[in-house]
Amino acid sequence: MAIEVDKLLRLLDVGRSLVTELDAEAVLQRILVEAQRATGARYVALGVLNEQRTGLERFLTLGIDDAQRAAIGDLPRGRGVLGVLIQAPHPLRLAHVGQHPQSYGFPPGHPPMESFLGVPIMIRGEAWGNLYLTDKQGAAEFTEADETATVVLADFAATAIDNARGVEADRLRSMIAAADAERARWARELHDETLQALAGLRVGLSGALRRDDPSVYAKATRQAIADIELEIANLRAIISDLRPSLLDDVGLRAALEALLDRRREDALTIDCEFGLPEELSNGTRAYRELETTIYRLVQESLTNIVKHAEANRVDVSITADDRAVLVEVHDDGHGFDQSESTAGFGLAGMRERVFLLGGTLEIASDRGGTSVRARIPRPATTTAAGAQQVAS
Repeated sequence: MAIEVDKLLRLLDVGRSLVTELDAEAVLQRILVEAQRATGARYVALGVLNEQRTGLERFLTLGIDDAQRAAIGDLPRGRGVLGVLIQAPHPLRLAHVGQHPQSYGFPPGHPPMESFLGVPIMIRGEAWGNLYLTDKQGAAEFTEADETATVVLADFAATAIDNARGVEADRLRSMIAAADAERARWARELHDETLQALAGLRVGLSGALRRDDPSVYAKATRQAIADIELEIANLRAIISDLRPSLLDDVGLRAALEALLDRRREDALTIDCEFGLPEELSNGTRAYRELETTIYRLVQESLTNIVKHAEANRVDVSITADDRAVLVEVHDDGHGFDQSESTAGFGLAGMRERVFLLGGTLEIASDRGGTSVRARIPRPATTTAAGAQQVAS
């Protein structure tokens, strides 16, 4: 039985949107919703296979409410009819699931289920998980068209999951590389400044002790105190570079305003526009990584301007639309050649921070100045309605 034209068009739209979704969890929740919509199933589940492909390590459901979930207790691990798809990953359609020879039946508290449709999700030729649909509403059983639609959806899901996993792997590699680079930088700063300064202190104080002259020792002590105070300031700067304390103390907006005020002391004229979204302006500190990234983008941009641009004026804008936060910094300096080495500009770190949050960073520079523009997705606050995740 062929899929109806409107249902086919809907599946094509779903497929296009799924394969561009880079959040693996969002993909899984969307699959549940779309499978239910495509087939009219009362209950939908997605089982993710364990590493050995012998059972289910995760089980996500749609249609089961909290009370039913509590009454069911432990959720399936892949035995009975669910295990049939694990052993033989091919579509399985049944009018009466309880009559299948491998049926285990249902535990007490489980809602009754009759019709059944199971379809494997295959990624790169290997079983990754299964879609389980039960109780087609308005009909005694699922149709061939339902099966075809679910197979198409499972194929789209496989591509989307594979894409999302690839992005997550790239992000993880980038995170590791960024962390290694940060550790190397801290090690250099500690070695080149703090450790060498402490070694100098030790030599100076040891020399003063050997002189056995109170005046020399007093002078060396005073110098040591001054040097220690300087190194304390250096260490505080390194610690602050991890996450500025102002972000936690007063929040993103106030921390940015304090940053701009400090840079105005460098004879810069700075105009700013702050249109922070609610999640970054309600004082909850719920999105620490996003706050830090925004702050660092502005901070690094201003540092580059002061060190390299010879600019007089800077415009800083932080606004938001429904999907993303937009950070823009523009100066009227002399710009730089992006084809040349810019290791001292911290651009790699800026790109990594934005990439790890799924955003994009654009840098344009010419003789009229430099523009830094980042677009960072806003944190997801909702998931697909009614979809639930349960660890098996």
